[in-house]
Amino acid sequence: MPHTQLPSSVASVSTTMECFAVTDVGRMRDNNEDAFDAIPEKDFYVVCDGMGGHASGQVASRIAVENLRRYATELYRHPGPEYSFPNPPTSTAPERLVSNAIQWANERVFIESMKERQYEGMGTTLVAMMAVGRHLVLGHVGDSRIYRYRQGVLEQVTRDHSLLNHYIDIGKIRTEDEAKSFKETNVIVRAVGLKDYVEPTVKMIERRAGDLYLLCSDGLSDQVSDAVIAEVLSKNPSLEASCRKLVDLSNLAGGKDNCTVMLVRVLPGAFDDEEDLPKTIRREIRTKRTSPATDFDDDERTAPSLPALTDFTVGQEDPDDDEPIGSDTEPELPLAQLGAGNAPPIPGSLPRTPGVKKLSGPPSSRRGFDDDDDEKTDPNRQALPFPPDEE
Repeated sequence: MPHTQLPSSVASVSTTMECFAVTDVGRMRDNNEDAFDAIPEKDFYVVCDGMGGHASGQVASRIAVENLRRYATELYRHPGPEYSFPNPPTSTAPERLVSNAIQWANERVFIESMKERQYEGMGTTLVAMMAVGRHLVLGHVGDSRIYRYRQGVLEQVTRDHSLLNHYIDIGKIRTEDEAKSFKETNVIVRAVGLKDYVEPTVKMIERRAGDLYLLCSDGLSDQVSDAVIAEVLSKNPSLEASCRKLVDLSNLAGGKDNCTVMLVRVLPGAFDDEEDLPKTIRREIRTKRTSPATDFDDDERTAPSLPALTDFTVGQEDPDDDEPIGSDTEPELPLAQLGAGNAPPIPGSLPRTPGVKKLSGPPSSRRGFDDDDDEKTDPNRQALPFPPDEE
């Protein structure tokens, strides 16, 4: 199926954000299966890392990017929009939009994978970020990442959907030594397009003027440590220079995978005009009302299938929610403070383990967690959408 040829780099500027992104095939791959997009008029940014044999990963990532753009710019604005995909009952309207955009893209990739045999089993990881007022909505599936660089400190603000983190969650891995000796560091437990439904992790965080956000595929995070990333960002005020330097470092470290780096900076003075920025975020509440306004930018539209929304001050506790808005409801992990090499520990995340190399080969070798041992060498083996073993 035809797809738009995506650029290898892009620069964009909105009223509150500036962005530069670059992607590179690396030194070990024939095809670049990463894809990215920036929609400055919506302050919407996305990076995808495709997987699958016969270059189908390249198709998956592009389908995902194209459909995220379509959803963010067109579909949600149709009269009487219906968010047909499930969302937590306490999610805000912007969080629902990002979650549904990702789930819509997942469905499109899955449908295309069933049309042609060569696309069977294709999928992609995904990170997306959308600005709304003084906040950012972050959504992700898989092990592509979003980092925040604020006042000289680099922090990973997404948590990989990896088999390693899953085993930590269920207590199968309990110590730092067990984490370091874990071999399947490349295995992910969620991906876009592997089945007809995916559950993205979506949350809202505060943004501040001067914040710098890094969206990247694992071609960067597997090859370049967090400490080195932080050093590059501290020494290069230019977004383009920083992006290209990080890609160069990934290639110098071996260039084993495609590498995509996107930097998005909140402009100084972005929030000087208090009247142009909402002071509240609209949150769903359970109600018997049947015709609420639902669009997050306060356009009056009705959607009888959706619950009503209520406004409350950001930071104020919601009486219908046990967690404040934007909080991460994932349980605290016993190994949450483990660091990688000389990098500072990243709260709520376990970085890649030093000394454990990612399995080599084409993206199709990023196999599923239930693959049989006698099939591990099959170059066409795909990641399988089965639940991981919890025993």
